[in-house]
Amino acid sequence: MTAAVACVLLLGAPLTLVTGCQPSSGSGKSTGTGTHAHASTRTTPRDKPPAVPVGQPNSPTTRTPGGSSAYRITIRNERGAIEPSASYTAQVPVLAGPDAAVVRRVNAAIAEYVSQEKTRTAHETLTLTAGDPHVGARVLALSFGGDRYPPGAAHPSELASGLVFDLRTGDRVTIEDVFTSTDAGLRRLEPVVRAELERRFPDGPTGGVTDPLPANYQQFVVNPKGLVVIVTELPHVLGPQSVLVPWSSLDGLVRPELAEILRS
Repeated sequence: MTAAVACVLLLGAPLTLVTGCQPSSGSGKSTGTGTHAHASTRTTPRDKPPAVPVGQPNSPTTRTPGGSSAYRITIRNERGAIEPSASYTAQVPVLAGPDAAVVRRVNAAIAEYVSQEKTRTAHETLTLTAGDPHVGARVLALSFGGDRYPPGAAHPSELASGLVFDLRTGDRVTIEDVFTSTDAGLRRLEPVVRAELERRFPDGPTGGVTDPLPANYQQFVVNPKGLVVIVTELPHVLGPQSVLVPWSSLDGLVRPELAEILRS
């Protein structure tokens, strides 16, 4: 600062996707225009849907913001080798808009995130998929899904993450930036996230992933409905999960100078 940047995530449904707006029918086909650059596909043994966004584009696609923002997101497809035994396929969001300094800072941060994911990859195939972005009037929230797949492995190591930016400045918003008191904010998030995970997985080994520690809440996105916590450190059988915490549940805890920005 998988079922997370303007969507309505419904508590009560087992969500394994990380998206920023209303998910599509799940066909996985591009709805945009341009030259198609289809990413490679593979079948993996899973007991649940893949922890990636549904309805993601497979060609360069401009996302029209749902609000009054003058900014827009285009998805750029990348693929290549990380090292002789590691390759990657990535959907990289690219921001365009009126303030060149904001655009430059946001795109540099996105590029750094992708670079970090590639740096963490060795002897694996990395797939990084962009979810539908939320381009608000003054906030940008991006989500990512994907996996690292070691050759011959029974299943991949799934990825899920979120990036939130203040479009007034281009600064990334971290969980420590959101609340007037990080401790108080996390204590408010924890019971909501824990209760929802327990509802979805009554016998699931969720461990201490909801403990009110900053490390457990680094991955999140925002939309006009609330703050969406992306829970990543769950057993593979459960996969990454997302839980919407309504803004009304966080009244009095969000920094006043950011409250309306994050809801935009």
